[in-house]
Order: sequence, then C-alpha cells, then structure tokens
Amino acid sequence: MRMKRAITWWVGGLLLLAWALAQPSPNTPPPDFSPEVFRIAGQLRCPVCQGESAAESNAGIAVEMRRIIAEQLAQGKSEAEIRAFFVERYGDWILYEPPARGLTLWVWLSPLLGLGLLGFGLWRYLARVRARALTAASEVSEEEMARLEAELQSPERQP
Repeated sequence: MRMKRAITWWVGGLLLLAWALAQPSPNTPPPDFSPEVFRIAGQLRCPVCQGESAAESNAGIAVEMRRIIAEQLAQGKSEAEIRAFFVERYGDWILYEPPARGLTLWVWLSPLLGLGLLGFGLWRYLARVRARALTAASEVSEEEMARLEAELQSPERQP
C-alpha cells in the first residue's frame, strides 16, 4: 500500500514536470514569424486592445498586422517604410512612441509643465510662510522680550 502511494506520487510529479516543461515560454515569439516581425509589431499599438502592442495581442487584427509586417519584410521594405505604412493607415496614434510634433508635443511636454507649475506653487507657498513667520517675529514687543529673557535667566530655571 505504501509502495503504491509512493509510485503514484512519483508518476504524478513526473507528469506535472513534463507538463510544465512543455509550456511555451511567454517571451519567445511563435515559430511562424521571425523575431524582427515581433520587434516591429512591438512598436505599434493594437487597434482594438487597450494597452497592448500588436506583438502582444492575440486579436485578429494584431495577427493580421504581424502578417503584413512579415510580408513587407519579405518584399525588402525597411522598418521605417513599414511604420510609415501603418501611420498612413491609422495615423500617429498607432505608434507607441508618437513623434513630438503638433498635438503630441503637448503630451511630451505636459509632465515638464506640470512639474514646473508645482515647483512654482511650492516656492510661492514657502515664501508666504516665511514672510508670515518674519512678520510674527517682528511683532513681539520689547516688553515681552524682556520678560522672556528674565524668565530664562531666573534662578528657578537653572539646574
């Protein structure tokens, strides 16, 4: 009985190991397209998926885009020509890194503009706080200063 249980565990473990080794690695491209196809498709957005490139997506249109890229590479077209083909068809939106011109220039510059405005606002706030602190310090009367100095030097306060 004990031996049967041990054999069952060994066979189950070997089957599990064989299943794990048979799974395709997620970072390797499928064998039907070259790695260059996936590199170029990684620079293009999937038109129907949100946040996925044409290389990552399994949507039909992404598969079709990869097929078009492979065909154009076979025809001898360069990467720039292939990207231009998709930009002509879909516009600059299809590129994961759109060029910094026109409306997309605002997308590239808005983080810098936001940081600049945040820095300016923080500088103004700290300047006002400092001005209030200086005003409050100058409003202390001479009598109150003398009283505080006397209290600090009184024999009761000294150890």
